Amino acid sequence: MTDLIFSFDTEDYVNPKGADGILRASKMIREAGFMPCHNVVAWLAEALVKWGRQDVIDELKKCEITTHSLKHSYHPTINEYTDIEDFDEAMRLFRKEEDEALKITQSIIGNERFTAACPPGDSVSYVAQYGYADMGFEIYDGGLTRDEVRGRPVSFCNIQNLMYKYAIDPFVYFTKEQVDEVIENLAKADVSIIYHHPQKNTVTTFCDLQNFHKGKNNDGEWILSDLVPEENVKRFEENLAYFLEKVKNDRRFNPMTYSQIADKYRSYRVIKPQDIPEIKKWIDEEFFPLTRPDSLCISDILLACRDFLLGKSEHVCEKVYGFLDVPYAIPHPVKVTATEMKESAVQIPDGKFLPTEITVGSKKLGPADWLRAALIILSGKNEATVVPDKWQIDLNEFPQLRDLCFTGSWVHADDFPDKYVSDRSRLQSWTIRLPKGTERKIY
Repeated sequence: MTDLIFSFDTEDYVNPKGADGILRASKMIREAGFMPCHNVVAWLAEALVKWGRQDVIDELKKCEITTHSLKHSYHPTINEYTDIEDFDEAMRLFRKEEDEALKITQSIIGNERFTAACPPGDSVSYVAQYGYADMGFEIYDGGLTRDEVRGRPVSFCNIQNLMYKYAIDPFVYFTKEQVDEVIENLAKADVSIIYHHPQKNTVTTFCDLQNFHKGKNNDGEWILSDLVPEENVKRFEENLAYFLEKVKNDRRFNPMTYSQIADKYRSYRVIKPQDIPEIKKWIDEEFFPLTRPDSLCISDILLACRDFLLGKSEHVCEKVYGFLDVPYAIPHPVKVTATEMKESAVQIPDGKFLPTEITVGSKKLGPADWLRAALIILSGKNEATVVPDKWQIDLNEFPQLRDLCFTGSWVHADDFPDKYVSDRSRLQSWTIRLPKGTERKIY
């Protein structure tokens, strides 16, 4: 059965007419028996008050509310101001904006539980994902680290990434047969998010493209797009009504909210020393996250090995981190003893980014080398010889992350350097994990 979410990117704080689209589409979905989930930009919440649209605010109060950032594509965007070397400063800037966004949206709409955060266009900074997780969000909807085949949640930077499956914005052009094809595609995934930009059934163009294109803000001189012809509005709503009726009577679908998905996939994960032989077997087979004996990322396993070498009886999996720089990897075989490994374990911190190299006796190991040695020692050996091997997981399983690059993006200035965001996002791959008991690989 496919868990199905109706997700709205509720974001246009430029054009007052866009609010009509929010109201119409949200009511249609809710009155059909589904719960719309609105990813609300905080500046839009303020704009609804300014525009006197209490009717829209009242509609939003009946729906699930998530955050879609403070100001969406207004510059500097999340990617732009977090593209700096100092992670702590990047996080300070992020929290300053997004704590304000949460406060504004909660004060206007009144929703207490915000489960999900939705990245604004082309702003999927690793800083944002760690930041939203620290704020208590559990889901990053529309993220780029995703299962593109089955739509399973992919935990990354301590937050569950979900893939947007299909936009219903083009329903205005569809035949009933094409809507049926959409339904069949949605039914192929474990989790499918059907998403919508509700202003697009009222206004013709995204406000971002007209007002925040290529790094420039049209402050005080908003360009308002044309209105959608009434016949297009009618056609869109006819196809949406047809879609809703079909899905409602299709037993392959289980309508869900982000909060329900978070509850379904939330888990308490503990690694014990007796789990090490099985973990070692899986890691020897493929240096990749585990789905058995539990949902485990590489960082989970590294921290568990550290704890066991320090004499602890179990490791409770909590927040994990990757690297800020490319880690070292040995160029030739290195032999280490159990005593040296136990003494070196104190170099690996909790709740911080992982070290790029670890001193073991008089030798230097990369973190992946150290992990392989630790698994050998913890399997009962007094010494371990590790040989050169890969430190990175197979990013071909996550092509969006593998190919991530924001230079030339439609929203960023042409000279946006993307000096840290894309490369450091890949360096967080050790935090990736898939749901327990599912297939280990995607493709």
